[in-house]
Amino acid sequence: MKTVIVPAAAVLLAGLAQAVLAEQSEKERGKELAALEQKMLGVWKGQTPCAGNFRFRGDGTYELTEYGPAPYDSAGGWKVRWDALPPTLVLTCKTSEVEDEVGKTRETKLIQLDDETLAIKSANADVGRYARVKKKDAPPKGN
Repeated sequence: MKTVIVPAAAVLLAGLAQAVLAEQSEKERGKELAALEQKMLGVWKGQTPCAGNFRFRGDGTYELTEYGPAPYDSAGGWKVRWDALPPTLVLTCKTSEVEDEVGKTRETKLIQLDDETLAIKSANADVGRYARVKKKDAPPKGN
């Protein structure tokens, strides 16, 4: 009887250990993703004509100013979807000077994100490149 219980207990213990380790690695992965998303926060100045300027906030909102050939402003919610590589930046417009944009969701591929550079690519557009604006050079909040 003891020989049956010991192997069964060992299998159960091994399965439990794997579940605990998997949970820990999920938490660590979540922390890494959260750290990457923290890099999004702040003001980004477009490096090409018509690219506009982004401000990403920690509450999941964004502002896009001076966008397009007839520069307009818009704002809404943002999130990063990590279900594929490269990750997808999802922008949902809540307000805009262009009425047709309100309520639309735009998905762009997050090509590059580091302390100095943000690069995104829409399906039907060139790569938009943005440089981080230092806090001392950032426009006042709300602009």
